Amino acid sequence: MSGGVVYVVQELSSGEFLCPSDGDVSFTPRLRDAGGFGDADEAVHAGCDHCDGAFDVVAVMFIARQFH
Repeated sequence: MSGGVVYVVQELSSGEFLCPSDGDVSFTPRLRDAGGFGDADEAVHAGCDHCDGAFDVVAVMFIARQFH
C-alpha cells in the first residue's frame, strides 16, 4: 500500500495504540500492530469510545519498502 494513509489512535496515559479487529477494539504497545482507521473522524470516535482520557490521532503514510 504505497502512499496509503491511515489514522492511528494512541492513548496518552498508557502509550498504547488502538487495535481494531473484526468489529472489536483492543490495545497494543506496538505501532506496527496498531490498526488503522480509514478517516480521522472514525479514529476520533474510536478514541472517545475506547480510551480512558486523552489520546492522539496520528496520520500514518505507508511508503513502499525497497530491498537491495
